[in-house]
Amino acid sequence: MSRFLIPVLFILSWLQALGAENVSAEEQQSRYVTLVYGDMSVLQDFNSNLRLNSTLESAIHQKNVITTADEVLAKVDIVIEKVQVVLSMFPDNYHVHVVLLPDVSEISRIYKEKYGKNVTNIAYYSISEKTIYISVADTRLRVLAHEIGHSVVDYYFQQVRPPYNIHELMAQFAEQHVTD
Repeated sequence: MSRFLIPVLFILSWLQALGAENVSAEEQQSRYVTLVYGDMSVLQDFNSNLRLNSTLESAIHQKNVITTADEVLAKVDIVIEKVQVVLSMFPDNYHVHVVLLPDVSEISRIYKEKYGKNVTNIAYYSISEKTIYISVADTRLRVLAHEIGHSVVDYYFQQVRPPYNIHELMAQFAEQHVTD
């Protein structure tokens, strides 16, 4: 099974667990990201919560933004590009899935399903799936930059993965400097 199909299957199972009928997941793609979300309200909330600083926001005007999905994809691509600059890492063929979940309880449920551990993370990056899972209710620029930092480091060091502490330091550095 493709590692890229796994996030879509998880969001579908999440929707089924909530009792949704005619279950479907929306998916949008850009240069760097495949965005997966349950419905338009989740996407709109994510867009509202992801506030860029004025420098990053000005880059949006250079993009072709018509719909909410276009705006979200543009924002995420801009954050990815900024994180790559901050880390001075520009991995080839970089593409990450971002799964938008309503809140931390859904992040916890999915993490428990996958890894058998109880967590209260507001977001996490799955190395094996090349996927960021993020709580829309807790979305902030720095949270997204941190998780993107993990993914950029993962893609950059494909031959030899750095130790976890180094990986985490690089993600924290991206989080701290995304607004520079």
